[in-house]
Amino acid sequence: MKSSAVGRAMRHFYKTTTLHGFKYLCSRYYCDRVGWLLCCVASACCAGVLCAVLWARFLQVPAVLTLHDMRGATMQMKLPTVAVCPPPQTVARLFEQKFSSSNNTKRLSTILMNVLLRRFPSLEQLGLLENFLNEEQITIKQVLMAVVPSCESIVLNCRWQYDIVSCEKLFNKEFTEWGVCCVMRPQNVSLPKVSLYETTSKLHVAVKCSDESETVTGCQFFTGYKGEEWVEPKSLTPGFNYLAQMSFTSVIDKDSDKLVDGTCMTTEGYTKRECLLKCIERICGCADSIRSQITKTLPYCRVTQLKCLHSFKTVNGNHSCKCLPSCTKMITDLSLESSLMNAINETIDKIYAGLNVSTSSVLRLAVRMSGSRSFVVTPTETWITLLSSLGGVFNMFLGVGLFSALEMLFLLCVRLPIEIKKSTEIENVSAVVQ
Repeated sequence: MKSSAVGRAMRHFYKTTTLHGFKYLCSRYYCDRVGWLLCCVASACCAGVLCAVLWARFLQVPAVLTLHDMRGATMQMKLPTVAVCPPPQTVARLFEQKFSSSNNTKRLSTILMNVLLRRFPSLEQLGLLENFLNEEQITIKQVLMAVVPSCESIVLNCRWQYDIVSCEKLFNKEFTEWGVCCVMRPQNVSLPKVSLYETTSKLHVAVKCSDESETVTGCQFFTGYKGEEWVEPKSLTPGFNYLAQMSFTSVIDKDSDKLVDGTCMTTEGYTKRECLLKCIERICGCADSIRSQITKTLPYCRVTQLKCLHSFKTVNGNHSCKCLPSCTKMITDLSLESSLMNAINETIDKIYAGLNVSTSSVLRLAVRMSGSRSFVVTPTETWITLLSSLGGVFNMFLGVGLFSALEMLFLLCVRLPIEIKKSTEIENVSAVVQ
């Protein structure tokens, strides 16, 4: 009885369904049923093959790579952050001079230099520096800000594009990855409209990080765009001109599926390395007291705790730190050429005005927009396009659509249970009568 009830329900479904050819499966003629069954199987096989092709193409992540013209780029794209820093050896010597009245100043300055160079000595030596800071009632941040000279004495002359400008308007003293530096950020630079479409952005600076009595001389500088994973400082030796030619490649991934899947981050300025550093700060229980970020949740580290923060290789292998890559990748190419600074007294170039060859250097930074590229990766296959393609294939070969799905659900959830229930009740009544 149950099998006949299910058969009636299935025959009714075949006669009324919108699926292609299924109503002929209950035809009274055997040849019609066999012929249409073969057609339905062939259509289902074709649909399966095409769906497999669509899925394979979706897994290959096809995308359109668009190249953007950088001549009309914003100032944040044209010019990176530029920082000029006294090297750790100079900072240590300045620390020794400022606190010369204290005991073991020379030894403390060596410990401080190693801390800035990320060559951490033993905890006993770090404890000596920490005890000194406690006795002076001063933090390591305050020490670095106090011993590093003002930017007016480090960055002497500045030229932006073709005009001499005030260095005070461009550079500010800030904490950075490499200690206290004079930092110029793109938002501090104003461009005349005539310069918006120039193919090269030029910044010339004359710098001085030492005096004639110093045994350690020279400056360091580094550049960095938002989203750049790592920057490395370059040394500037007194008495030399430096030409730094720079270009960049920006790759922006606009795959919305990666946002849903959580495979990359779109936060502006986000880097995986910064995320890992915040993770190790949570592990160590304190925030880096030398770097520039401001924390509201963690206390700043003592000197003895800095060694934990900078065991970065150990943390990279720690699977508890789940940091996603950035959806925007910035890659820079910097070539640095040097030449002796000769006969500056006879030049009319104002960038050399008042310079001492034995203590100063001139850096000419040129960002070549003609050699820079900005790529935007736009995927052509997403989950929406995949679903629409699969829906089109099933509809073309089998007639499967929204209404067909409703019919199938009605058959499985309503029609079949009702017929089975009726047949069961009839069987029970028959058994009672007998």
